[in-house]
Amino acid sequence: MNQYLKKLFLILTMCLMTCQGWAQFEGMRLSPAARISLITCSSGNELYAVFGHSAVRVKDPVTGMDIVFNYGTFDFNEPNFYLKFARGKLNYKLSAAYFRDFVYSYTMENRSVYEQDLNLTPEQREQYWQFLTNNYLPANRFYLYDFFFDNCATRIRDGVEATFPGKVKFNISHFDKDMTFRNLIDLYLPPQPWGDFGIDLALGAPIDREATPYEYMFLPDYLSKGFANATIEQNGSTVPLTGKVRVVFERDPELTVPDTFFTPVVLCWVIFALVLAVTLLDLSKRRRSRTSDLTFYLIIGLLGIILLLLWTATDHQATANNYNLLWAIPTHIVVAVYLGKYHLPSWVRTYLIVTAVISLVLLVAWPWWPQQFHVAFFPLVLALGMRAAYIVWFSKQPVRRAHWQTIK
Repeated sequence: MNQYLKKLFLILTMCLMTCQGWAQFEGMRLSPAARISLITCSSGNELYAVFGHSAVRVKDPVTGMDIVFNYGTFDFNEPNFYLKFARGKLNYKLSAAYFRDFVYSYTMENRSVYEQDLNLTPEQREQYWQFLTNNYLPANRFYLYDFFFDNCATRIRDGVEATFPGKVKFNISHFDKDMTFRNLIDLYLPPQPWGDFGIDLALGAPIDREATPYEYMFLPDYLSKGFANATIEQNGSTVPLTGKVRVVFERDPELTVPDTFFTPVVLCWVIFALVLAVTLLDLSKRRRSRTSDLTFYLIIGLLGIILLLLWTATDHQATANNYNLLWAIPTHIVVAVYLGKYHLPSWVRTYLIVTAVISLVLLVAWPWWPQQFHVAFFPLVLALGMRAAYIVWFSKQPVRRAHWQTIK
């Protein structure tokens, strides 16, 4: 209960700490003593927070202003919020919050906060300030979020480049480790086995493309490293874009989420063991368990329909070309109805033969597919192929009512 109260408190805090509106920045200019910095927040325990966060701090001791511009917020009150979120049509927005409140919310979540001052001249600081406040206008603050290509980190990178066109250079060739987008996000997912499972299930082959060093910066940690290795032109000379990283708050490493034994890999191998046990029992008793077959293929078929809708009925780029549809086949839901019956039409037997063959090809060519599959899918594919092969074999056996039977 304490965890739920804590989360509720954090949500209320985030709502209350937002600055009142754009009018407070209208016509405001920075003093020469002002500074602008990149804020990087470490991973959190929840899936939405596991990849970290980026924001921009603007502090002016002359005016007393100390605020954070944050591209990672959205409005729960937006009409059809959940439908838009599912379809990839949800607008995120640039918000502004008081720095003390921003940091407090992250300390409450035990997430480290780091800061890098941008090495800008007073004129450049004013240019970037004007860019941020113009972005914060009600007409400009909303954008269509994309996790890999348009998020809280890429917006900051792109904003700095747009403010100083041709003057910022990211010296990040050493980032290149032949990593795909999936490899990059996998770096953060060991504490989130179920989140890792869901991501590998829903996201298709597009995220198995090798990312360029520049594209690595969709992750806040790599944005921080990118800024640390970047340079900017000033008055005919080239200088580092940022200063050294400062620690605003360091998390307590002892306050971590304990490991859980019940992972997707364990669950899927349990499912395989159950399917194997049913198959062996059916074989020994010379029967076919119709209810088990119907349930198994119905669930996999429903899963396939969800994956197909994520591909075809949403604007999410990363959910396209999902090779998981080779085993989570939507038409399984139709075949499941016939598997609950005593007699199987010939086309159902043909369908199951194809299913068994596809499962075999998937398993044999597992490492070479253009999409990296989660290890938990292996026992599911194995179970589907095994059960399809058994049903076909059983249906071809001569009918001996005294010995062979099917059961509900």
